[in-house]
Amino acid sequence: MLRDSLKTKEFFDRWISYNLETMRRKQDRLESGGIPLPYGKVTASADLRNKALEAAIMSYSRGDGVGELRDHAVTLLEKHEQLRSMCDALPPDEQEKRIQYERLSFDNYLDFLWWLSLAVCLGMDGAHLGRVLALIGNAGHDALLDRIAVKLGDRQRAVSSGLVFPKQYALLLQALDAPSPEQPGLIRKFLDGWYKGNRNVAAWYDSHKGEDTGYVGYWSLEAALVVKAFGIDDSSFRRHANYPADLVHDA
Repeated sequence: MLRDSLKTKEFFDRWISYNLETMRRKQDRLESGGIPLPYGKVTASADLRNKALEAAIMSYSRGDGVGELRDHAVTLLEKHEQLRSMCDALPPDEQEKRIQYERLSFDNYLDFLWWLSLAVCLGMDGAHLGRVLALIGNAGHDALLDRIAVKLGDRQRAVSSGLVFPKQYALLLQALDAPSPEQPGLIRKFLDGWYKGNRNVAAWYDSHKGEDTGYVGYWSLEAALVVKAFGIDDSSFRRHANYPADLVHDA
């Protein structure tokens, strides 16, 4: 059953199909040598990674079941590993170009948390999660990401004391250290400010207003990640419009 309240099933059918077909054609070009330059292979791989994430979230919005979503999680890992391989293959004088795909810019940070959320909430195994965390990297750079990684098994990870994006994520970090009875209230407060808090920083903000704007659904997958990983009671905000409850409870 459709989970999104702003677009139709037909909208998601169309754009998921478009993403998957575009991915298929681009992957064919990569594998056939149709993209010869090393950095061209990097940009193509980055686009494949992005479209795989978009397709996964749109599939959740459309109402797809857990089995199909797990297939998307497998594809996401494959595309991230392909991007890393293509970055590693860049000649020495082009290695700096990889930074834009690996550093904690706002877009990357959000994509990393969403990717990790899908892997955790869909119950991917420890080996899968270990590969995800290794690809995300950035140990010791952001307290929220570091704390989540440690919780998921990266025990040797350096843990930062600060946030890269405190305006957006201070409440979520506070929830990790709050007494159990206070955690749901902090996450509810985070969710209440989540959409407006991404104004002027997230590329997806207000994307529902068009038919060709990359809309995937307004889901705070990072809230779901924290709830699932830390076992927080979500009964008081489970019906929040931006909380992907089915991802937490049906997977």
